[in-house]
Amino acid sequence: MENNAEFRIMIIDDNPAIHADFIKILTSIHRSESSFDDLTQTMFGEKKQGSENLLPHFHIDTASQGKEGVEKIKAALTHGQHYSLAFVDIRMPPGWDGIETIKHIWALDKDVQIVICTAYSDYSWEETVEHLGKRDNLLILKKPFDNISIRQLACALTKKWQLLQESHRFTSYLKTQLANRTSTLQQSLSLVKATLESSDEGIIVINNENKITEHNEQFCSMWDIPKNIVNSKNYKKLYEQMESKLVDPRKFTDWISAIFNSNESNNLDMIKLKNGKILHCYSHPQKLNNKMIGRVLNFSDITDRAKLEEELQHQALYDSLTGLPNRLMLLDKIREAINQADKNNSLVAVMFMDLDRFKLVNDSLSHAVGDELLSLTATRLLKNMRQEDTLARLGGDEFIIILTNMRSYEDIEIKANSLIQIFQEPFQVADRNITVTVSIGISIYPDDGKTIDELLKNSDAAMYSVKESGSNNIKFYTAEMNQQNLEKLDKEIQLRQALTNNELFLCYQPEFDIANEKLIAVEALIRWNHPVNGTLLPIDFIPLAEETGLITSIGEWTIKTACKQNQEWQDAGFSPIRVAVNISAQQLKTDHFVDVVKSILIETQLKPKFLEFEITENIIVSGVEITRTVFELKKLGISITLDDFGTGYSSLSYLKKLPLDRLKIDGSFIHNIQAVKDDEVIIRAIIAIAKHLNLEVTAEGVETKNQANFLKKQHCNDIQGFYYSKPLTAEEMVELFKHLENK
Repeated sequence: MENNAEFRIMIIDDNPAIHADFIKILTSIHRSESSFDDLTQTMFGEKKQGSENLLPHFHIDTASQGKEGVEKIKAALTHGQHYSLAFVDIRMPPGWDGIETIKHIWALDKDVQIVICTAYSDYSWEETVEHLGKRDNLLILKKPFDNISIRQLACALTKKWQLLQESHRFTSYLKTQLANRTSTLQQSLSLVKATLESSDEGIIVINNENKITEHNEQFCSMWDIPKNIVNSKNYKKLYEQMESKLVDPRKFTDWISAIFNSNESNNLDMIKLKNGKILHCYSHPQKLNNKMIGRVLNFSDITDRAKLEEELQHQALYDSLTGLPNRLMLLDKIREAINQADKNNSLVAVMFMDLDRFKLVNDSLSHAVGDELLSLTATRLLKNMRQEDTLARLGGDEFIIILTNMRSYEDIEIKANSLIQIFQEPFQVADRNITVTVSIGISIYPDDGKTIDELLKNSDAAMYSVKESGSNNIKFYTAEMNQQNLEKLDKEIQLRQALTNNELFLCYQPEFDIANEKLIAVEALIRWNHPVNGTLLPIDFIPLAEETGLITSIGEWTIKTACKQNQEWQDAGFSPIRVAVNISAQQLKTDHFVDVVKSILIETQLKPKFLEFEITENIIVSGVEITRTVFELKKLGISITLDDFGTGYSSLSYLKKLPLDRLKIDGSFIHNIQAVKDDEVIIRAIIAIAKHLNLEVTAEGVETKNQANFLKKQHCNDIQGFYYSKPLTAEEMVELFKHLENK
């Protein structure tokens, strides 16, 4: 406690002798009083010094009645002087008693420390609390007084009062600082808000809890969002509103998902609103102490700029007369079609179309009539185009048609003939009915050329060949096709008819458990009962089926037939076995292939575990979508076998990534057992790899006992080949079942 501090003390008692006692006790104490000396050191940690006064400077005032004391306190307060402590007698007749006096003191200054002085039990402590409330600045001192107790109380309570005042001052200081900081922050926020509102961009800020923390009016105006939606701070409601404004919300939805899962800035070049506006979107993270706490979304209205760019681009890429793509855009369309064909293993048809005797129309009826005829021609052709195809005008009366994703020459020929037919109806031009015919030359990618120039040149040559032979017809480019292409087209037509005429059938080659010589599976092998050429093997027609796209329908027929037959064998009481079906890449790439398989299993009632799909190594490296499809098939419970292992793009990484059940060693390795040591080493390695990966191993093409014994010694699981059985018809399989059961 500071020795030079002065504390005001009020003594309120109706006995003047008490006043004198308090003054004497609280104004003079020297080192000779060792007991208090020790107490002071104990209480306040003060070092002993000479015979100086050890008490603080007390300014003591007295009053004989409570009302008098209260008036003195009140008068002092008007001059900014505060009493830190008051000793109040409980009985002071005839005026206020101590309780009433204390109430008035605290009404003036609630910080005054109070000591109630009493020799009687006028009020219990509970009654005192009931009258005055629970206070930490109230004590009771019983008479007669002890000098040391009074000094202790005076020192402790005035010190407490002093600390309380310092606390008040510090609190006041903090409030002032807080007010200043708040004012500064409000000014900063006001500046930020003014900056936001002055921006031409629509801005909104979303925190990590998906709450809207800030926005400007431009955002609401740009998106036409009601203010109550934004003011709700609910980002979900806001996003639903924004999504409803978009022409195609998918792109925007994907962008939003991406930016909220990223710490980087990102932009979306263009989104279109239903009201015709076109916006550019930009987002960057909102960070605090280098930690992302939300995202800022900026939207710019680029409607005018985008429309101008579209107009300029349209003028550069489209024919001004017909509105069709011009030569510049045509080249890009052919390039895109070629790239797509390479991915899908499909064909691209480049049709060069020329109006027959168009020059006669121009010369006879004027170029204006000719231009109108060209416009009507473009309109009629467009009505007969698929969305994925391209119709372009090279100039004059020359048009180019690009047919994409074509699977056969037959389909292309049908489309070309349909275009010839639409010109049978006359055009109404200049009050005349004008009938024109067209000549169409066709080149096919990749057969007739690998480059754009080659395809255009060859289709142009084919068109001129049509004109030389009489016009109003179509002709394929034949420099390299001739008889070969005609035979190919004929065989494709025959293969299409084979499905509808029930000319296809299945044989089944058994697979045996090599250890127990037990039938465990059959592989379904397709055959074509050709009406002229007899039985054809897959090598004779499957490549054509894959090229023309017929493999999808043929493959579906094969799966359904094999499943149905396997269930019939089980229904007949034969031991259940797997039936394996070879699957092509095109089938795996087909949309809804998994759904097709599901429906076949339901229709035939065959359990998935009795169906096995065999795929080759070349298929599994074709793309991610195929791998995804294989996983979905595996989830159904279907077994997956990697066929012809060791002959394709062998990669151990695919063995780890794919949900395989077994490997099938290609027959070329089996054929060389005991003849080529390298093949034996390869077989051992394949079996070892399979065992390490918990895969079963099937060896195909086993024809001799020596081959079987070698494979058995190497712990190969299953065996397939002529050594045990050739491919059998369904009827022959029944006899095999019976034979095996009778052994």
